[in-house]
Amino acid sequence: MNWALRVCLNLSFVIIRAALPATGNPDTPSITVRTYNLANAPLKDLVQASLVAGQIFREAGIEIRWLSCALSFEEARTNRACEEATGRHDFDVVVSTASITRLGIATDASLGFTFPLVRGSQAVVLWERSKKMAEGSGVPAGIILGHAIAHELGHLLLHSMEHSRTGIMCSRWGKEELLRAESGRLLFTTGQAEAMRVEVRPRTQCMMVVGPAGRGPD
Repeated sequence: MNWALRVCLNLSFVIIRAALPATGNPDTPSITVRTYNLANAPLKDLVQASLVAGQIFREAGIEIRWLSCALSFEEARTNRACEEATGRHDFDVVVSTASITRLGIATDASLGFTFPLVRGSQAVVLWERSKKMAEGSGVPAGIILGHAIAHELGHLLLHSMEHSRTGIMCSRWGKEELLRAESGRLLFTTGQAEAMRVEVRPRTQCMMVVGPAGRGPD
């Protein structure tokens, strides 16, 4: 893999973290997301997707710490960002071109799917389908990909494969949902946001009490 491209990708996620406003509240729940760009999706779309997903979760009261792990699983073995201990609220998001609909995991229209039983933390989003939806709707691919990432992370945090009738967790996105996505209004419901904060908050509070020395769509 090209060294300059790897540096550029890692730098982009540093820029993302710097660009996002800090909450100023150390009690804000947070999660860590490791990204694997196995689809070779364009950097600009990955950056936009991360910004969009981060804002969606910020609206729900949760911050995301992004780690760009690799452009391939081979590189992941030598990338220190991926060597950090995996915690209860650390998630892997794989940007992939592969579809495993034959296994019944995702439908032909799915933008992604999750593996809730694999380390409890892996989501896959399908770049080619996000790009195709963008071409048909006029909504930027990075925006669609960012919403797909947030949707799949929602499944993992809510411990449910169920879909809602409205909001980002609805099963299919039509014209209305895509317009809301483009304007930043396709979000988690109030109940979903509250449930995710409850799920994430115990980890944050535990770390604060113990302290550094005791730190152990589909």
